[in-house]
Amino acid sequence: MTRPRNLEKHLLAGGAPYSVVPLSAVERSEWRATVGAYRAAVGFADRPAPLMTSPAANPKLGKSGSWGLSLLPAMESVEWNTCYASTRDCRRLCLNTAGRGQFSDVQRARLWRVRLLADHPGMFVRALGDEIRRLPHGTPVRLNVLSDIAWERVAPDLFDEPYGFYDYSKRTDRGPIPPSYHLTVSATEHTDDDELAPLAAMYGSSVAVVFSTRKGEALPTSWKGLPVVDGDEYDDRRRDPVGVVVGLRAKGRAIGTVGFVRSVA
Repeated sequence: MTRPRNLEKHLLAGGAPYSVVPLSAVERSEWRATVGAYRAAVGFADRPAPLMTSPAANPKLGKSGSWGLSLLPAMESVEWNTCYASTRDCRRLCLNTAGRGQFSDVQRARLWRVRLLADHPGMFVRALGDEIRRLPHGTPVRLNVLSDIAWERVAPDLFDEPYGFYDYSKRTDRGPIPPSYHLTVSATEHTDDDELAPLAAMYGSSVAVVFSTRKGEALPTSWKGLPVVDGDEYDDRRRDPVGVVVGLRAKGRAIGTVGFVRSVA
């Protein structure tokens, strides 16, 4: 079986950085037809659909009124790897199938977007830019709802737009990070506690840690000398103080596991 290809590497080799110049009327018509064809290939009606997920369609995004690009994570598309730095536990416990993600239509929607980005990156990025520009200025935008692509390299001009970009990342090789892009590093099962402070400082932001704390229970107020903020209260991480632990409660398949999840009393 062929191993999934690194999507980011493919994008960078295929012409990045990509332009965000608006599509012309003719190009928009062609783009709508292309989107319809890719949707039809995975069982949807042959008609266009947005690239981004609205706050109303994703409860996590909805907590901050954010819009996001939802691609299948890691190697779930079989053809492409959208999170090449993901760890075993990250893939095993991924929130891809949480909530509405358990339904086939959601998985197929994430799949056609991966395929479309891989096959038509230039048009995809320009169409994505058009969608973002239709939002009110200042709207929070999350480009990696489930993926971990270095958009600052793939389409750096996106970050010149007047919006609040933010993401989580398990990578330590991202950058240079534009001033309008906030990155929170995510701890993994391989992250030692003494590495948390340096990770929080890596992109001048914070570090996310998953705890065994149950829903409705209070997270620890500090962890290994760093203050903890409740990451489940809102999704827009730009609101966090610098140098904190973003505490997240274990959800779905992560409940009751150890390693990736830090145990608290």
